[in-house]
Amino acid sequence: MQTSLATDIAVERATEPIVAWRTWTLTGRRDGSHLRLRPIAGRTRPWLPMEPAEATCKQARLHAAPNIDCSCGLHGTHELEILRRAKSPAVLGRVALWGRVIEHELGYRAQFGYPQRLGLVCFLCFWQWGTVRCRPDVVGHYGRNNLMPLCLPHLELALRYAMEPAAVLDAGAVEQELRATYAVDALAL
Repeated sequence: MQTSLATDIAVERATEPIVAWRTWTLTGRRDGSHLRLRPIAGRTRPWLPMEPAEATCKQARLHAAPNIDCSCGLHGTHELEILRRAKSPAVLGRVALWGRVIEHELGYRAQFGYPQRLGLVCFLCFWQWGTVRCRPDVVGHYGRNNLMPLCLPHLELALRYAMEPAAVLDAGAVEQELRATYAVDALAL
């Protein structure tokens, strides 16, 4: 019997996926190829195309992820509004979560996950309004393969503050390539 410090937290093994909201950062080459979704928190591995992501504990603890007494697992949330706090999201999506799933007040932590629907977001618009009021026009390549979708007004703001990207790509083309890479549908908002 597993003892736990947590109370009133549901743990179940989900055979049917639970669908939740999630954000990722985006990496890729300067030409917009080799696109990968990366978790926002920490220096973790990318979610590989055509393969379910599997959770591990970053604290090198000797337990399976997710664990009820740890924060490990693949995270998803009930409410889109919660994601406004995310650090520089580039991609917003709906994610299927399954395997061992822990539900908590903000959403879920799961053993396995894979994106179902994806869309690029201008993170500054997302922070400001909490919804996707504007679609990004361009994707800037900012060193170390970091790709940042921006609407034109926010690109102009970045340029004004000497944050010039090494390359500027068409957001529609990058989003189409991202969806093709992961074989998922567009996120309709």
